[in-house]
Amino acid sequence: MRILLVGSGGREYAIAQKIYLDSPDCDLYFLPGSDSMQEFGQCIDLNPLEVDLVADWAEKQKIDLVIIGPEGPLVAGLGDSCVDHGLKVFGHDQSTSLLEGSKSFAKNFMKKYEIPTAASYDISDWSTGESLIIHWPHLLPIVLKADGLASGKGVVIASTKEEALKTLRSFLDGKFGEASKKIVFEEYLNGIELSQHLLIDVTPDHRNYCLLPACQDHKKLMSDDKGPNTGGMGAFAPIPFLTEDDVEVLKCKIIDPTLDGLHSEGLVARGVLFLGIMWTSEGPKLLEYNCRFGDPEAQVLMAMMNEPLLPLLLQVAEQRLSKKMVEVKPGTHLTYVLASAGYPDKVFQPVEIPNLPIGNPSIIHAGTKLQDHRWFTHGGRVLNVVVSGKNLEQAQERGKLIIGQVAWFGMQYRPDIGEKALRHHRAGKSLYDLWS
Repeated sequence: MRILLVGSGGREYAIAQKIYLDSPDCDLYFLPGSDSMQEFGQCIDLNPLEVDLVADWAEKQKIDLVIIGPEGPLVAGLGDSCVDHGLKVFGHDQSTSLLEGSKSFAKNFMKKYEIPTAASYDISDWSTGESLIIHWPHLLPIVLKADGLASGKGVVIASTKEEALKTLRSFLDGKFGEASKKIVFEEYLNGIELSQHLLIDVTPDHRNYCLLPACQDHKKLMSDDKGPNTGGMGAFAPIPFLTEDDVEVLKCKIIDPTLDGLHSEGLVARGVLFLGIMWTSEGPKLLEYNCRFGDPEAQVLMAMMNEPLLPLLLQVAEQRLSKKMVEVKPGTHLTYVLASAGYPDKVFQPVEIPNLPIGNPSIIHAGTKLQDHRWFTHGGRVLNVVVSGKNLEQAQERGKLIIGQVAWFGMQYRPDIGEKALRHHRAGKSLYDLWS
């Protein structure tokens, strides 16, 4: 089977490794891929945003399945173009991908289908935004989100009105280009955040989904949730205080209405839906939709799956999804993100990673480059260390042993992934309680 995987980051490396280990007879192609992904297949030097060019190449190469990893190509319409070329695709249509591509579109969808979420306001000019901030009708802080795609960096939680005004000005001045010309202001929600992924297959004739385990991401740079927001510094699963009853509530209040809404709107969905959930004292509220796997959540999910990935992706691409829940391995699964010095704000200079072993499935490449047979950092989030154990402590011990072996000068990481949740669980608290 010939498979094209679009993307080049840690998420795509983890997916590629999973398919490579499960289905070694497949021919894997990556677009654009990375130096590290050449371990599993061949990299193709094309721009994934040139959607017709990519689809034409895939058709000529007789690709059996296109897997679209990042959000950019989805929002640009790569899924549509591949379908038009007669290809099987794991990746949503452009219209469905607007759930991630436009925060305003997503919030209006949530309101229309009565999906619990934070109160929100669309702003596209200074005077209206300034007035809203001055007369903010909710408690501080104020959440400001760039409407479009901003590589996971377009959200600011402003603790004061002065910070909100400064953020408003920078967004309207084009901090994220066209993505921040419109801004969504949101009420701040207090609670416990979790990442819920599901494979979805929706057409005008049917609506099906397959549930993956909920994960917990760690957005702040430093331990104890201090420092700036990042794209994610680590994740773990399962969440020890998430009960079966909680999952049923999540299905009833958020998952089922979302799929009903897609079906009612006539939107075609054939990929993954990643729900960002804030579980408040009133129950779950939806923060955002993502139309692709999370990063670093995907690294955890790939490691904990106890069945091959490819057959599931094919079921979705062929719009015949029948499985209801993914089979998972026992124990705790954990990923640490190893980042460059200065991440998430500064420009990163390449630094050699002197002791990076090849072929260790626990080491996921996210931003590395090979030069003269030596590995260097190449971006902000550089490596992921993915480990498991019968409990959190055992997984942490294994992870920190590997981290000590591959550390480089200036490396940053959060050593406390999962610890807050473990303390909460030991205190007998639930999702409806504030953090212990």
